Parts: sequence; C-alpha cells; structure tokens
Amino acid sequence: MKVLLSPVLGFALLAVGAGPAPAQTRPLLTEPAVTAPAGTLVLETGFGVIAGEPSYVTGVERSRWDGPLFRLVYSPARNVELDFEWVARVGVWGEEGRGDIQSSDWGDVTLRAKWRIVEGEPGHPTIGARFGVVLPQTSFEDEEWNPLGLGPNTLRAFVEGLLTQPVGRGRVHVNAGLFLHDEVYETHDQRDFVSYALAFEWPATGRLALLAEVAGRAGDGEPGAEVRSEARAGLRFGGGRLKWDVALRRGIATADGTWGVTAGLAWTAVSR
Repeated sequence: MKVLLSPVLGFALLAVGAGPAPAQTRPLLTEPAVTAPAGTLVLETGFGVIAGEPSYVTGVERSRWDGPLFRLVYSPARNVELDFEWVARVGVWGEEGRGDIQSSDWGDVTLRAKWRIVEGEPGHPTIGARFGVVLPQTSFEDEEWNPLGLGPNTLRAFVEGLLTQPVGRGRVHVNAGLFLHDEVYETHDQRDFVSYALAFEWPATGRLALLAEVAGRAGDGEPGAEVRSEARAGLRFGGGRLKWDVALRRGIATADGTWGVTAGLAWTAVSR
C-alpha cells in the first residue's frame, strides 16, 4: 500500500549532504533513510486521483480518487520514526455498468516504524530499515453485497532496507524489500512480492525542490494482489514549518491506471 504519508527536510542541509535531517516523503512513495531529530512531530495530508485504473473484480477501467490522506509522524529518538497513516476515503467514478454511481468507502490504515542504522557522513550514504503493516478498512462489498473493487480488504505487511546517498547538491533514495499480501480469493494463502523504489531530489532553490521516482512491487500477482509500478515527477516548495507539494503520476503496471496527479502539504507541528 505505496506507503502511508514526514518531518520537513531543510534544503540547506540537503544541499551540503549533512547528517541527520528531517525526512520528507510527500509527494513521493519512496522513503528516505534519514530521520528527524528526537521530539519532531509532523502532519502530512494530501489527495490523489488517477484515470484508467481497472477494477480487479470486473476489469472495467474507471477513474479513482484517494483522500484526504492523514499521516502523523513522530520521532521518539533521533534515529527512529513512527508513523500512523489513514486514507480517509477512496472512491471511483466513470465505471461502466454502475451508471452515474460514484462508489466510495473508508480507506486503509498503515502503521510504520523506521530505524536509521548508519548515519551518513557528508558525501556518504545513510542506511536504514522500515517495517510496516496495512490494516484493511476498505470493504470488499457495498451494502447490497455488490463487489466494489476499491481495495483488497486483506492484511499486508512489509520490511524494507533504505538508503539515501548525496549526489552533488541532490540526493538519491533507494528502497528494496519484501511485501507480503494476503490473497483476496484464496483463504490461508498470500502473495510474496519484491518491493522497490528509486527517487531523486534536487534543490532548485532554497524553497523549491524537483522530485522524481519509480516505485512498486514485482512478483507473481493475482486479482486484488497485483503487481504494481508507478512513476511520479513533481515539486516540493515552501519554507519553515510548512511545505506544499504536487506531482504528476503515471501508472506503469496495468493495475495502476494511466495518468493522474497528487497534491498535499507537510506541517511540522513540533520541532526541536
């Protein structure tokens, strides 16, 4: 479930590849290996849409929206981050066979923990690990027992290694790990995927960063537990405690649809 929404990254620190700087996720799915100072509390929110996503129940393409997303990230220690993410609502429109009906339901909840294992010196990589679980909240069926195809309504878990490497004024982030996805139509069975993500950040100015990534999971997929891959390119802008973001989305795997957009913000409520 990409991953749920993080502390704000100071672009001045980014530019010189300094040590522990607050990590920021939005609008990317890739997770930086760096962590925020102890006591930092950040709220992220956003909204996303994408066209041409096929229903895993019927195969019919429709447009999908997700949001608002709420992600609360807290750093109990300088090398640890804990976050709670909830997509308040998910829905589709334009699905043939449903007429003008806009189907929607509650979104899933994701819990994550990140541990920075190696603090990178200037010019050297920072290494970390992330663990998480996705708790299903999206129903498989509507009130009339019609399959919605909005979410798998299954438990998912993942473990990933994280790496952040300064490259000039920018940074490269790499994620790789294992994503476990319970089957939708088969009880007591699961799909095991290799999860991956590669992202690049470049500080164009002190208040503007250019972003790009490819993220997804590879393996043997089935309806409801599909192979996924998506590319994003966008901007993060603003200063101080508040940063805004916007990104263009492009589905690469069939299950991810075609073109879309995501936009949101990150607000550092507490910083030490």
